[in-house]
Amino acid sequence: MIQPFAWETAIVETLEQVRPVLVHVAGTDRKRRQTAFGTGMVFDHWHVICNAQTVDDAAEVVVTLPDGTKSDATVVGTDPVYFIAVLRLAERFPGPLPRWRPTGELQVGRFVVAVGYPLNLQLNATFGIISTVDMTLYRPDRIPVDGLIVTQAPMHPGNTGGPLVLLDGSIAGMNGIPWSHGMNLAVQGDVVRRVVNQIIEFGRATHPWLGFSGQPDVVDPALAQLFALPVDRGLVVGHVADNGPGKRAGIKPFDMVVRADDQPVIHAGSIRKVLAYHRPGERARLTILRGGELIEIDFPVEEIPRLASAS
Repeated sequence: MIQPFAWETAIVETLEQVRPVLVHVAGTDRKRRQTAFGTGMVFDHWHVICNAQTVDDAAEVVVTLPDGTKSDATVVGTDPVYFIAVLRLAERFPGPLPRWRPTGELQVGRFVVAVGYPLNLQLNATFGIISTVDMTLYRPDRIPVDGLIVTQAPMHPGNTGGPLVLLDGSIAGMNGIPWSHGMNLAVQGDVVRRVVNQIIEFGRATHPWLGFSGQPDVVDPALAQLFALPVDRGLVVGHVADNGPGKRAGIKPFDMVVRADDQPVIHAGSIRKVLAYHRPGERARLTILRGGELIEIDFPVEEIPRLASAS
C-alpha cells in the first residue's frame, strides 16, 4: 500500500509536469467594461483553449503564458455544445506541448487531478478518481453531449477550462462544462482534440444527428459466432424519425447497429462520436444485424438541425 507521503509526492510531481502548459485567459468586453478571467491550456504552438464563457463577446483577449509573459490572442471559434473556445496567439508558443492520454486507455478508478490558474497564476488543484469514463448527458434542449468523464475531483470556476490530469502527467480531458447537474464533468481528451482541430480547420465542429434512438443490448451468441463479429453488443433501434438521416439511410425498428466505421457500438453516443469525425455531407458506414442477416449501409452525416440553423 502506498504511504500518504508517496501520494503527496505523486500529486506534486504531476502538477509540475502540467504547469508548463497552463495559461491564464482574460477576455475584456469594452462595451460592458467587464473582464472575465479563466483557466486555459496550450493546444499547439499557436493555439490555446479555454472555456467559451471566458471570451464570450470579448473584444480583447490576453493570455498569460506559463512563464508570466503576456500575449494578445484572437478567438478562432467557439463550440456551442462543449463550450470550448480556441484562441490563436499573436506569437508562437515556444514551450512544451501537452501529452494527451487516448480515451480508450482511461479506466474507472484511476486517480486524476483537476488543475487551473484562477487568478494571478496561483495554481489551483483538486483530487479524485474517475467515476465514469464515457457518459452522455442531454441538455435542456435535448441536444446530446457525448464523451463526458465523471470525476470526484471537484470542478469550480478556478479549474474550469484547465486539464484533468492523470498521475503520470498525461491529460485525460478538459475540466468542466456549465450545466453539470451537480456532477464534476470533464470532456474526454479525444473529443477535445477533435473539436479543436475541426474549429481550426473548418471554423466549427461537427455535431451529428442520428434521427433514430434505441437501447443497448447484447448480441445473441449464436449470431456473433455465425458472423464472427468482433463485438458482443450493439444498439437495438426502437424509434426512427420520419424526416431524419436514419430514415434516409434505411434504418428500421429492431435493427441492431453493431459497428460504425468498423468501431464497436456500445450505445448511441458511440455512433455519434464516430460520425463526428466526418463533415456534414459526407457518409459513414454502419453495420447492422437485421433478421439474422448482417448488412452494411451508407449513413449520411447531418448536423443537428438546431445547431445547423444557428450556424
